[in-house]
Amino acid sequence: MEYIRAFLVGGIICILVQILMDHTTLQPGRIMVLLVIAGVILGALGIYKRIEEFGGCGATVPLSGFGFSLWKGMKEAVDNHCVSRRKKNYG
Repeated sequence: MEYIRAFLVGGIICILVQILMDHTTLQPGRIMVLLVIAGVILGALGIYKRIEEFGGCGATVPLSGFGFSLWKGMKEAVDNHCVSRRKKNYG
């Protein structure tokens, strides 16, 4: 069942990208940037985590998954840095 969910999620992402390529004049490089930005935005909103939990590698392999990974790393770094800074200032 995990393979089917991964195939569905990855396929939906590919369908959306193909629609963008067919019906807009966007260059492929710009579409790739849009995928990364979409992963970051959906990660910030908490939506991509649910997509990743459902679709597994179908959600993490496309470039939107790379954007989500960037978001997770940035959030973790900010959380760790801000927590340590608060301890220095107030503790």
